[in-house]
This record gives sequence, C-alpha cells and structure tokens, in this order.
Amino acid sequence: MQAAVIRAHGGPDQLVVEEVPRPSPAPGEVLVKVGACALNHLDIFVRRGMPGLPVTLPHISGGDIAGWVEALGPGVSGIEPGTAVVVNPNSERGMLGETLHGGLAEYVAAPAAGLLPIGDESRLLEFACLPVAYGTAHRMLFTRAGLRQGELLVVVGASGGVGVACVQLGKRAGARVIACTSSDEKARRLRAVGADETVAAADGQFGRAVWELTGKRGADVVVDYSGKATWPQSLRAVRRGGRLVCCGATSGYDAVTDLRYLWVREIDIRGSDGWAEDDLRTLTRLVETNELHPVIHAVLPLSRAREAVAELEERRAFGKVLVVPDAQLARFGASGAPPAPRPGGHTER
Repeated sequence: MQAAVIRAHGGPDQLVVEEVPRPSPAPGEVLVKVGACALNHLDIFVRRGMPGLPVTLPHISGGDIAGWVEALGPGVSGIEPGTAVVVNPNSERGMLGETLHGGLAEYVAAPAAGLLPIGDESRLLEFACLPVAYGTAHRMLFTRAGLRQGELLVVVGASGGVGVACVQLGKRAGARVIACTSSDEKARRLRAVGADETVAAADGQFGRAVWELTGKRGADVVVDYSGKATWPQSLRAVRRGGRLVCCGATSGYDAVTDLRYLWVREIDIRGSDGWAEDDLRTLTRLVETNELHPVIHAVLPLSRAREAVAELEERRAFGKVLVVPDAQLARFGASGAPPAPRPGGHTER
C-alpha cells in the first residue's frame, strides 16, 4: 500500500512516501480503508523525535482518520465491512499515529472499540477533522475550563486546528470570543467563523490589546497551547478569578510564569490532556446535524504528504490540513489546492 513513512527522526526530508506491506488486523482490530487523515502538530513532533516517548521506526504517523471498514480481525463483530467510520485514535495499547501506526497510508489497523460509525460519508473530510483538534478543544473548554454562556473567551494561536475549533465551539456555547493571531488576513477569517473580536499581532504581543478589548478587566477563560512564546502575555490577559487553560506547547514547554499575577488575581491554571469518547460522540452528532462545520485549510494527496505537513510546520495553515490517499482524490473532488472559506466554517473544495 501507499504510505508516508518516517524512517529516521529529523527534518521534513525524513518523511518519505513509499510502498509498504498492508497491515492485517489483529484480534479486536479492524482494517480501515483510509478516506482522509487530518494532520496535527503531533505528526511533526513524532517525526522530529520526542524525548521520553520512544517511537519504533520505521513509523507511520497520522491520528485523525476517517474511512471505511475493510475487514474484521478475529473476534470482532457488530460492524459490517463497508461501514463509514471516524476512528478514535486513543486505545489501551497506545495512540494511533503516535506509538501505533497511523493513518497517513491507504489502510490502517485500528481497535474495533474505537470506531464511531458516521451516517453521511459525503462529509467524510469533515469527520476526519474531529478527533485530535476538535476533541481536545471540546474537553478543554467544557470539561476542564467549565466555559459558560456569556463568559469572555480568549483564544491564543487561534488560526491553528485547536484554535479554530475553540473559536467555533466557544461561539456556539454563547461565549464572547476574542481570537488572537499573527496577521490581518487570519483575523478576517477568524471573524468569518465566529470570533467577535480579533487581535492581529505578528510579534506575539497581544496582551495589551486584549486588556483594552476587555475593558481592562481580563478574560474569564484564556486558552493557550503555544506555551513558551505566548504564556506571559496570556497570563496577563486573565481576569481576577479567571482560568488559564493549556493543552500543549507548540513553541516550547519551558514557559515563564510571573507568580504575582497568579496570586494577586487568584488565577486558576488548568491543564487539559486529550479527549474522551463522549467528546467525539458529541462532535460527530454536531457535524451530522449541520451544527458544526470543521474548517479545512487544504486537501492534499498522500503523495504530497511532505507539502501537507509543511503547511502546519511553516504556520501557513488556517484550520485543518487533510491528506487523502491518491486513489481517493477523485471521490472528494480534491484538487490539492487550499479551499476558500465560507462564513460559518464551511469550505469550498
């Protein structure tokens, strides 16, 4: 089968598209024919190598997978071959794309317990966006931060996959959303998908503008998954008694915390790690009922996987970047060019 394979840890040149053996589903697994796999920064971290988390090489990354059940492994029942599914990448054995082979391939062996059948396979690309970014955003906003209707939410790094998801989900929950990003163009697109106000700060110094927009009060909830580069500014943007929530650190984990803000404003700092199955079930239902349209930046063929990853790594992406096996491109009418956004988070493909 066709797959994007990491043969050694390092730079972009270590991701190579080649032919590899098709996997066979083990007991409790199914073979999924991949329709689309959405990328995340985790795919970059896995390729570079993550201290403390050894990955057996060669490796196939990609955790956000939607496709069709191709074959059942021993002991699996209750789902028919041909069923369209989105895959929960988390399992007791590890995470698909992280420690287990993932979906940047034509086929993937996945735990049967992690399959969520989907009703409208014509929207399979949107379902593929859900697990990591939208699942993480949903748990972070509602389970960990306890975001409520009428609260003020600030999203830092709002143009990435998790950031756009936070803007959409926060607005849907009735929050006032301020989205912080790096350019006027990204700010315009964030307003189109639900942000009430935006701050464009190419130098990362968004704190003063947020402070002014909040009437020098600060935000009820600030989401920061960038880390080192933005953490001091995010801390200053939280109101007295507010919550600062973190689910990652794409710019570095050794962030500086000015403790004076912590005690003077009695700020809660809350971590959020991943998602639960209930988050994915809620999200798939929202997509099925047209209440949520994940934002898609680009759809590229698997043969151009390195270019697809570069959209994230070089910070050009607005929303999700999807990779589709070359044999599936015609099914989705994908041209390989970034689609134009429509208000409400739709995309033109």
